[in-house]
Amino acid sequence: MKPQTNHTIQSGIQAAKSAVGWSGKLLAGISILTGMLVMNSCKDVLDLKPQNAYSESDVWTDPNLVQVFVNGIYNQTVMAYKDGGFGWGAQTDELYGNFNWTNENSYVQGEATPDNQTASSLNRWGDLYSSIRNCNVFLKNVSQLDTVSNAQAIRTMRGEVYFLRALAYFELLKRFGGVPLITKVYDVNDTGFNEKRASWTETKDFILADIEQAGKLLPAAYSADLDKGRATTGAVLALKSRLLLYAASPYFNTSGDRKLWQQAKEAAKAVIDFKGAPYALYGSAANGTYNKTYLDFFNSEVIFARVYSGLARADRYNTVSRDLSPNGYEGYSAYNVIQQMVDAFEMADGTAFSWTNPAHAKNPYANRDPRFYATVLANNQLFKGRTTQFFEGGDDSPQSPYSPWNASKTRYVIRKMVDESVDWQKQDYAASQWVGFRLSEIYLNYMEACAALGEDGEALTYLNKLRSQKAGMPPVNASGAALMDKIRQERRIELCFEGHRYFDIRRWGMAEVGSKDALGVIITKQADGTFTYQSATVQKRTWLPALYFYPIPRTELQRNPALTQNPNYN
Repeated sequence: MKPQTNHTIQSGIQAAKSAVGWSGKLLAGISILTGMLVMNSCKDVLDLKPQNAYSESDVWTDPNLVQVFVNGIYNQTVMAYKDGGFGWGAQTDELYGNFNWTNENSYVQGEATPDNQTASSLNRWGDLYSSIRNCNVFLKNVSQLDTVSNAQAIRTMRGEVYFLRALAYFELLKRFGGVPLITKVYDVNDTGFNEKRASWTETKDFILADIEQAGKLLPAAYSADLDKGRATTGAVLALKSRLLLYAASPYFNTSGDRKLWQQAKEAAKAVIDFKGAPYALYGSAANGTYNKTYLDFFNSEVIFARVYSGLARADRYNTVSRDLSPNGYEGYSAYNVIQQMVDAFEMADGTAFSWTNPAHAKNPYANRDPRFYATVLANNQLFKGRTTQFFEGGDDSPQSPYSPWNASKTRYVIRKMVDESVDWQKQDYAASQWVGFRLSEIYLNYMEACAALGEDGEALTYLNKLRSQKAGMPPVNASGAALMDKIRQERRIELCFEGHRYFDIRRWGMAEVGSKDALGVIITKQADGTFTYQSATVQKRTWLPALYFYPIPRTELQRNPALTQNPNYN
């Protein structure tokens, strides 16, 4: 992590102004605000101050500019789509990345080193520490504002920044384990940088302290639509739930400490029982509304989300419907669902799918968990007014006359989160929502902690409630290890492509299961209109023990002599 100068806040202001941020309405308001500030400063023709820059003295005496600075931290810290979910899925048994947008191939093929962590990689060491530095800059300087007239605004912004710093450190913890815990603002006057890594537990405890601070300062909800998308008490509690679930999990909780599981259980239940902004499951695959969970902005299931405006193009973020759709629809097939993920969806009666079952093999996409049809786009399914043609020679195949280079290699693409009403042939971008925390995840956190504590009845209650309400699936009846397996299976299905699987299989101590060769299927259309299916390997993958964590970039080790590399990297 490179020490940065502190002579200007301009970079943070420009980042916030240029970003199509987490809330379209909010960012529109920011643009108007900053435009007014520039115009007001032009009133005096003798004012020779640059009109495209703000000094620190400007920023820390103006609450509006301070809020813009905080908005820029959201843009740095809250990741979405390829950065928040799809890129992670492409490093597991969920997805294959058709274009290697997040450098996932270097990981799944065992080629990741401290020297090849590119700017597009999900490593993000430098970006996340830049976010943390900006949080520290804010906490150091915000007291310069008039604390009487701006008391409430300062309180809320402080809560937001503590939440964002906690989130940034959690993103580092997920990737690297324990990391240096920086609260000082380094500047040009600092001649050395010698920060040691904290342990995993110390880093977790630091994050918890920031979470507690944020929880004391933030509101349960905001009354103005303009503020939707900002951190709330519910978002803080959800982050705490996720963090404590990780802490209790077998890979980190090697002694099986029940107290850690109890803390995880209580943290999840605090979100479920939260009265400040009651959350409820929303959307069901059983009645065709499953994707409303992602497409209806700030619905009752959403605890924290980032919404991208449809007013300006933000490639890969508000172009997601185009990016994920098949080539025959002028889409990019950017992330291909692999066969292992397709096969993980149960049959509609709750039994497992199997290619060795003749009925399943003959018609593999029939009578599946209703979430399958809302999540995966497979051959011969209705999409945007026609049936898909992933079969050899079809419009959505590699032999298609329509952009065959954009065809899915596995013959599946993601349907989850895709807005079929968007006409990306006319305009390839539209407002979109990335859901960072939602109630279904909290239910899954809670039932996993209950099962780990031997509270099978409570775990089953929430497992079956989730299956019923989100998918109309039949209830599960299991106990002990079999129940935990069912909960992990449910988590795999309900949260797929949302960035969880990569970290789940690591915290469970079974990361290698996500590194098997990525499979797809070759589909041949017969003369009578039926189809035959043949398995195909799309990508050879390599498992290495080092892959439980990301490598710290070599450049960071060179800048900080006290920093130590993660195991099994040279």
